[in-house]
Amino acid sequence: MEDKSTLLDLDPDASAIQQGQQSPAVQLVHENDCSTTTSSDLQQPVGPRIVVRTAAGWTARPGRQTRVDAAGRWIVRDGLGLVCLCLAWLVMLYAELITLCVILAPAPSATFRLLGGICFHILMGLALTAHLRAVFSDPGAVPLGSANHENLLRLGPLPDGRDRVVYRCARCDCVKPDRTHHCSVCGRCIRRMDHHCPWINNCVGLRNQKFFVLFTAYISLVSWFTVYLCLHYFAICLRSEWDACSGGPSPAMSTMLLLILIVLSLLFGIFTAVMAGSQISAILTNTTGIERIKGEQRTAQGLSCSDRLARVFGQPASWRWLSPLHRPHLRAEDDELLSPANDGFEKPSLDSVSPDLPVSRLTSLVALDQFALAKPDSSPPPPPPPTDFGPTCRR
Repeated sequence: MEDKSTLLDLDPDASAIQQGQQSPAVQLVHENDCSTTTSSDLQQPVGPRIVVRTAAGWTARPGRQTRVDAAGRWIVRDGLGLVCLCLAWLVMLYAELITLCVILAPAPSATFRLLGGICFHILMGLALTAHLRAVFSDPGAVPLGSANHENLLRLGPLPDGRDRVVYRCARCDCVKPDRTHHCSVCGRCIRRMDHHCPWINNCVGLRNQKFFVLFTAYISLVSWFTVYLCLHYFAICLRSEWDACSGGPSPAMSTMLLLILIVLSLLFGIFTAVMAGSQISAILTNTTGIERIKGEQRTAQGLSCSDRLARVFGQPASWRWLSPLHRPHLRAEDDELLSPANDGFEKPSLDSVSPDLPVSRLTSLVALDQFALAKPDSSPPPPPPPTDFGPTCRR
């Protein structure tokens, strides 16, 4: 994954700009190419600036940019991801066929067939639904082209006259909020991106993390339950010297098919259990996979474990946390930004914001981390003072 500058310096007074208050003419400075424009055609004295920083070495280039289609589906066109998707569905189909035809249908006990079939198909249905929601849900893409001249000037300077520093992605031409990373596979900047997972052919981010956690958890449960069904069926057949299982395939064929299913179930059960555990740990510690790799630490003080989980699974806590059919609905706090004393999560209302909203509306709803990371050099340095030759440019 490619991660470049990610801090968007916003303040609560952005709403004042929306209310029509006149702001003084400001300079729009692009530090990557020394280009400078002002909000007025008249010569203005050096005053407050909006400094747009693009990471060194990043240039705009044509490439894949995933978008939501007309049906509202987010589809990433990546070859490796599509292969992994097909492989995952083939494994689930194999487990379904072997469980039905080799284990449940020939089993002598009606109770075993009924209860085993109901539990298996409930877990498999939940896992498949969560997988589809994780695959086709927008993970939290920042609107393309939001870093245009008009939107940047609309942000205005900071209230105390200091320069406002805005980070821009050259590939998406978008303003990058805090904890936003550019995914080279999706071709988009994703809010609170954890990682790009080929098994869902999508990023795990702000909008689909719940579905990914449910997918890994339910796949792990159905895998371990499948192992139990296989072992229980083996025990029944061996005790009766295979007479009780004569309605199925031959003993040699049944043994081979069940051993393959047990191996696959153990592999996927262990792998998805680890993934689900790491995701829950990340939610409780308010970190993402990219932040852990970079060694960035964040705090989530003042919130209980259930409150932290509610930031991802929805509020209030209910049985809907376990349902992949329900998109999390978080509390609407449109007029309040999180303070440094808060936990640092995005404001709950951000989950209900359309990814295609203009940046003017986005800045009125977004609530980002307003506190510095644990690293002393985590916040961006202030821009250099202007000189007689105009604003300084960094390359």
